[in-house]
Amino acid sequence: MKFTRNTKRLALGITIFVLFVTGMQFIQPPVQNPPVNTPLAAPGEVVEILQRACYDCHSNQTKLSWYDKVAPVSWLVSADVKEARSRFNFSTWDTLSPADQQGRVWEMVNMVLTKKMPLSTYAAIHPRSKLSEKDIAVLKKYANDLSPANYHDTAIISEADKEFKKFREIPVPTEALPVAANGVKYIPNYQDWQVISTTNRFDNHSIRVVYGNAIAAKAIKDKQISPFPDGSTIVKVVWNSIEEKNGDIKPGSLNSVQIMTKDGKKFPDSKGWGFAKFNGIGLKPYGRTPLFNTTCFNCHKIAGANDYVFNLPLEQPVPGKTPARAMFDAGSLQVITSFANRKQQTMSVLYGNAAAKKSALSAYNTHIPGEVFKLVVYKQADNKYWYGSYINGAVESVETVAGTQSAAAAAPLTYQLDQGTAPRDSAGYKMSAANRMAYIFSHRPSVFP
Repeated sequence: MKFTRNTKRLALGITIFVLFVTGMQFIQPPVQNPPVNTPLAAPGEVVEILQRACYDCHSNQTKLSWYDKVAPVSWLVSADVKEARSRFNFSTWDTLSPADQQGRVWEMVNMVLTKKMPLSTYAAIHPRSKLSEKDIAVLKKYANDLSPANYHDTAIISEADKEFKKFREIPVPTEALPVAANGVKYIPNYQDWQVISTTNRFDNHSIRVVYGNAIAAKAIKDKQISPFPDGSTIVKVVWNSIEEKNGDIKPGSLNSVQIMTKDGKKFPDSKGWGFAKFNGIGLKPYGRTPLFNTTCFNCHKIAGANDYVFNLPLEQPVPGKTPARAMFDAGSLQVITSFANRKQQTMSVLYGNAAAKKSALSAYNTHIPGEVFKLVVYKQADNKYWYGSYINGAVESVETVAGTQSAAAAAPLTYQLDQGTAPRDSAGYKMSAANRMAYIFSHRPSVFP
């Protein structure tokens, strides 16, 4: 048989290709299965779902099909497994604290609900990993069962009382500002910034106020958040919540102050965002090494459409349409406290000027001339980026309580409904001005670092 020049070239090309593919098989990074420590202990139906949908990547019990072992597919599989295990590993579940275990379960549920997991490429060739509505309901119930409400928790109330007493006597020092391991510094003047939103989470029993600096606030107002410009900084203040059977959710002791700051050159591996978390009134930096930044970013990937920021206002109000969620501008007033009511489905922020904050710290026993309080009540809205969280929706009412400039001990206070419909009591009756003022003054200030 006589070979033409083109046939010889084709044969040489095929030979080189076969040798190349064969050689690839010897340099593929193999997936190793280290020993299993103490795996996740959960109800059987939960474990079955997770083993079917998650264990091939998020455990040391990875089961590979023949095509998963052939390069270059094997390289992709190895990289996916390595990253997945770094985020959480069911085979080393005992190495996580109870709080971290709970947090990972809620993260799983949210990754499923936002269709981030299982990976579409994985599910395409592993159809059994796809989760049904029944599967998702089982996982949601498991997550909820891990976080039951503990109404009127005396331990949390006692801790909050001690912390508030200490805060009144000796304000939290800010002379030596703490710095996270990745270089992000604590910011002492964030209370002067624009409030972006208020949130409460029933997954970890916390209530929050979220602030944005001038750059971040302008980007939100101008809808220039894809991406946020460099210099944008967001501060989230988190308190452990005190919950009551009547639906009230109030801030207790300070949990942490969390920061996101945008610097594309300094944090290229996390889309420009640098994260920091300062725990408790001592503001102890979270994370021993800069690697914690990746852990934070991985959680925020769910909110990729908002440049990885969870709690942003929805569309601005449009005349003639249902009011949308928007930032409320309180001017020079600062947040005194925030609270919510799950049964009434409302979330509120109480603002005040310097005189009002001083009055609040005195348990409102001494009203000060010129004090101004402003209570903003929002309709509660679901946080589409995190099952387990609510955010403030449209404004329902804005109320102002103001003192005169008189120095008289009995200087009168005035009440005014600035916007919306006056809130009603738990029985549905309209409240008098005196009752509304008493309600406003019943809320103790939050401890701010």
